[in-house]
Amino acid sequence: MKKVILVSGHFYESKRKAGFHLIADAFVDSGYSVIFVTAPCSHLFKLKKHYSKDLNFAKNKLVKHSINMQSYVHFTLFHIANLRSSIANYLTRYLFKIYQSFSFKNLENSVKEADFVIFESTPGLFLFTKFKNLNKKAKFIYRVSDDFEILNAHSSLIKYEEDVLKDFDLVSVPSQYIYDKLRKKDSATNIKLQYHGINKELYEEKYDSPYQKGSTNAVFIGITKLDYNFLQYAANAHENITFHIIGPLEKRVKRNNIIYYGEIPFVETIPYVKHADIGLHTLEYSNGAESFTDSLKVHQYTYCELPIIAPEFLRTKRDNTFYYKDKNDISNAVSECLKYKKNNKVFKNNTITWIELQQKLIEDEN
Repeated sequence: MKKVILVSGHFYESKRKAGFHLIADAFVDSGYSVIFVTAPCSHLFKLKKHYSKDLNFAKNKLVKHSINMQSYVHFTLFHIANLRSSIANYLTRYLFKIYQSFSFKNLENSVKEADFVIFESTPGLFLFTKFKNLNKKAKFIYRVSDDFEILNAHSSLIKYEEDVLKDFDLVSVPSQYIYDKLRKKDSATNIKLQYHGINKELYEEKYDSPYQKGSTNAVFIGITKLDYNFLQYAANAHENITFHIIGPLEKRVKRNNIIYYGEIPFVETIPYVKHADIGLHTLEYSNGAESFTDSLKVHQYTYCELPIIAPEFLRTKRDNTFYYKDKNDISNAVSECLKYKKNNKVFKNNTITWIELQQKLIEDEN
C-alpha cells in the first residue's frame, strides 16, 4: 500500500472542510495510506478568535481515524506569521530556519517511508526542505490553494516559495491567475492548471427544494468577500428575486428578499444550490482577488447547471457566467441569468471529481 503525507494549515477534524480534506479522502478511497499533517500550529494560535473550537487536538502524536487515515499536528513553540510591520518582518526574515529545526516527534519515520508528499500553500511549506532531506525518493507535490501575496504572508515565506518551486515534481494550481503568476516566476517548473473537484455523487442525489414554490432564487455560498454593494442594488432592483446568503457573513444589507443563514453543514447547502435559479460569485475586489476566478463554488454552481453572476475582474471563458462593473451591468447580468436555460451538459461535464484530481496529482509529471 502506497503512503501519502499531506501538509495543510487545516486541522483534519475541523468542522469546516476545505479542499485539502477532500483530496485526503480521495486518496483514502483510492486505497492509499494517508497522514494528514497540520502545520503550522503553535502557541501563537491562542491569539486566534476560534482557538477553543478548532484546537482540541493531540500535540505531535499520530492519531488514527480509520484503517488508512491518520493525522498529526506539528505543534511548535512559534510559527512564522506576518508581523504587520516591514521592519519587524525584515528583522525576522531568517526565523524560519529555527522553525525548520523543531523536532518531528513520531512523524520522521513516516516521512522517510512516504511515496508522495503534498504541501498546501501555508507556512507549513517551510517544512519542505527538511522533508526533502529525509526522503529524496518520494514524489513532492505543491498544491497552491492560495496566493501568498494575497494572503499577505511573511516576506520570508514568499521568498522561500520562489526558491523551492523548482524542486517540486509537480506544482498544481486551481486557477488561471495563479498559474500565470507562478509561470512568470519560474518558466521551467512543472506547473499544471488543475481545477478543484466536487463530490458529484452528493449532487446527484435527490433533495427537496428549500425554496417556496414558484419563487426565483439566487444563492451565495462563501465565508468572506461578499460584495454588499452588489447585494444592495440587486435586491432593491429585483424584488421578485430572493437572495440567499450562506456562510459566516455580516448582515450588512437588510431587505425582505434577503435571507442570511450563517454557516451551515456543507451537505445542507446542496439543495440550495441544486434548486437555485442563479449562482452568485459576487466578490468585492481586493488586491489579487483575480485568483478567485475558479473558486470551488464556481464548479459547484456549474455542475448544477446554474447561470453565474460575477464581477468583471473574475472574467473567464465560461459561457454560463455574466459579469458586471456597475449598476447597469448588474441589471443586465440578472436579466441574462433569468433567460439562461439549464441542462447545458457541456459545462456540467467540464467539472471533475476529487478522485479525478487526486489521480492528476500523482500522474501528471510531464
